[in-house]
Amino acid sequence: MPSNPFSTRFIQPGSIAYHRLDGGSVADLANRFLQLPKKRGSIIGPHGSGKSTFVASLIEELKRSRPDHEIYPLRFSSSHSAAASLNTSIGQWGHSSIAILDGYEQLTIWSRFKVAWIASKRSIRILATAHQTISGFETLWCTSVSDASSRWVIEQLLQNSSLPNADSQRLVIQLMETEDWKRSRDKHGQNLRETLFDMYDWWQERHK
Repeated sequence: MPSNPFSTRFIQPGSIAYHRLDGGSVADLANRFLQLPKKRGSIIGPHGSGKSTFVASLIEELKRSRPDHEIYPLRFSSSHSAAASLNTSIGQWGHSSIAILDGYEQLTIWSRFKVAWIASKRSIRILATAHQTISGFETLWCTSVSDASSRWVIEQLLQNSSLPNADSQRLVIQLMETEDWKRSRDKHGQNLRETLFDMYDWWQERHK
């Protein structure tokens, strides 16, 4: 049976590259981030709309364009984990390094103050993800989910299966016309990640 392209290992951030449908590139935004006078940029969007995937792609671009910069990626899932991981990492931040704070809203007011103070003192660039605009940060990109972006993501995931390319293209159309897909999209709205998880069972049933 072909590998299930909706397995967690294929959906987790970094498994596929972020793709801009407006014709721009992640490299464009990486360059813009590096040129911000205040050195603070943000990626804004709803749950499951691609923020962490964008960050994973941006980190790879920053590593290529700034190999001399230390990059500290932190992903926060709760206020408790945010405090613990931040305290472990922040002491390592050197002059002119880059800190990636994925899930900025999980930080307490004190932690945000601490980040701002150390970033200013050590000339550190900060990139944060959040659901809403962050005061003092310039919004670099807003993630959102559309039929076009959903189709592109599914196409990339299906490349992880053993299906021929022609069959993959046909399957994308079939999948997006199923009641399973429509019900999941109605339920989860902009959270595409949860819909992709729902499609795991759909794939399993199809390939019994």
